[in-house]
Amino acid sequence: MATKLPFHADHIGSLIRPAYVGEAQEKADAGEISQQELRETQKKAIADVVQKQQDHSVRALCSGEFDRKYYFSGFFEKLEGFKEVSPVPWELARLSAAPIAALKKAGKQYPMAAICEGKIRYAQSPYLENWKLLRECVPREQWKECKFTMPPPCYFHLRLAKGKCYNTEVYKNDDEFFGDLAAAYRQEIKTLHGEGLRNLQIDDPTLAYFCSDDMLSGLRDDGEDTEKMFDAYLKAHNDCIADRPDDMHVGLHICRGNFSKSMHFSEGSYEHIAERFFKTLNYDTFYLEYDNLRSGGFEPLRFLPQHKNVVLGVVTTKDPQLEDEEMIKSRVRQAAEIIAKGQGRSVEQAMENIGISPQCGFASVAVGAEGMTEEKMFAKLKLVKDVARELWPDRP
Repeated sequence: MATKLPFHADHIGSLIRPAYVGEAQEKADAGEISQQELRETQKKAIADVVQKQQDHSVRALCSGEFDRKYYFSGFFEKLEGFKEVSPVPWELARLSAAPIAALKKAGKQYPMAAICEGKIRYAQSPYLENWKLLRECVPREQWKECKFTMPPPCYFHLRLAKGKCYNTEVYKNDDEFFGDLAAAYRQEIKTLHGEGLRNLQIDDPTLAYFCSDDMLSGLRDDGEDTEKMFDAYLKAHNDCIADRPDDMHVGLHICRGNFSKSMHFSEGSYEHIAERFFKTLNYDTFYLEYDNLRSGGFEPLRFLPQHKNVVLGVVTTKDPQLEDEEMIKSRVRQAAEIIAKGQGRSVEQAMENIGISPQCGFASVAVGAEGMTEEKMFAKLKLVKDVARELWPDRP
């Protein structure tokens, strides 16, 4: 039985953050204000942006990820066994990994990593207080309209040099490391569900990199078996969300690097990974990027199982210019035809399991695209909502 798509018009999570939030983060990093003062600043900003989302009828309701420095921060480093390293020396980084190579080429610094030095233990929830910052902005009956995001289990494993992700005296191999890490994820999901979370999204740029022939070649030069690595990552994802409550929707967002202009981390059709990706992963919904030619066509969607949903990221966050509504509708119908044919269903039936969204968040690494303002951001979100209302007139 298909898991119901929460919203046909959705968004990925991060929103353009007010300058004062970034300034508070810098002051906290420098020791000029306390972590509690930073939290109060984040709390105010989240309350403001949730109200703006409600004013614009935007769903799902998100914190804008104002509760963390980067979209991937705040989880690993709060588990026992991990140590935060910031900034990351290049000798610790895997230079063949697509995001690391792109950062180094651009002259940017690898900002932060969490390295496993001891046994992973879940002593307390890393994200409970973050979830509460969002939850407390709305009445209890609206908690189900909120979405919370987390990083993927393989995030640092790919980005750190071989043998540097975890202490090999503590964990003999990847299976042992990912086994304990997945157990921590399961405990965190149970905790957040117990506190009212019903819509969780894992943000993983890592899996899309396996669409890139250049990265695969670099990993092989490092001595990695890329097929084995990809399978290990799929298994880690499934282990993390195993035994989740039946009333919790869990989605997976696949990102290719959300920078403006030409900087990106991955290119190549999803065809490289689609069959294993769709048929192996146990997520309810896949949020995929389809905002430019780098993402390839919709043909890989023929492997989407009947009981899974896909949200098409057909509106870009990298450019403030609005897309053409008719073009978006045409592309969605094209995707629906491919899905329907692959599943042996009608286009109308396939449409029930399709949604649309911007291709990524508006400030995944805390900085929005050049020229993107809050006003233009909400115009993009309104575009998504308006198109969805025409494609699914009787659905949220």
